[in-house]
Amino acid sequence: MGSQMKTAFAFLGDRIAPVFDAAQRIHVAELEAGLIVSEAQETLEEQPPIERAMHLVDLGIDTLVCGAISTTLREALITNGIQVFPFVAGNLQEVIQAYLKNELGGDTYKMPGCRLHTRRRGFENQQKEGTMPGRVGKGSGAGGGRGTGQGQGKGQGGGRRNRPVGEVIPGAGSAVGTCLCPKCGHQVPHEPGVPCAQKTCLICGTSMTRG
Repeated sequence: MGSQMKTAFAFLGDRIAPVFDAAQRIHVAELEAGLIVSEAQETLEEQPPIERAMHLVDLGIDTLVCGAISTTLREALITNGIQVFPFVAGNLQEVIQAYLKNELGGDTYKMPGCRLHTRRRGFENQQKEGTMPGRVGKGSGAGGGRGTGQGQGKGQGGGRRNRPVGEVIPGAGSAVGTCLCPKCGHQVPHEPGVPCAQKTCLICGTSMTRG
């Protein structure tokens, strides 16, 4: 575990950026044996998800800590071997210290309004086992790896891998259906009689559609 690894924290001002797809800066901490040996900041251009993912690959990033992130971008990062810890919120320096202490898995740094208890479980288990901070194998990460085998032939919504991070699982609770943010993928239960178009995403402010 003596090799150096790079962890990127998407930020805006002095806080974690609310939506990584639109983030313009990342704070890169190079780690060795769980300690920071160097730090730098990089500027991100406005790019399509795949190009943004490849930019992080070119920078040698092993792990990304961020706020909301689209499913397309998250899967592109995971496919290229970058571990993703999404829907994190808080002061940048506090989040960095919490990451180094393996304390990001609780509610303290969870983005408000995101139902991630199931999706974050793998992240929390890694922290309890002491495998953080570090890089996991290609195609895996907090929130589940991208499906490459059985289940690819299922229709939309048929396999768990197709669900965006933070989505409300259909059938859970008494809500009927969901309202979806087309920009960041955040979902909330649909309220009978209230059109989804009248709702605004709590994460990025985009008008929602029926999930």
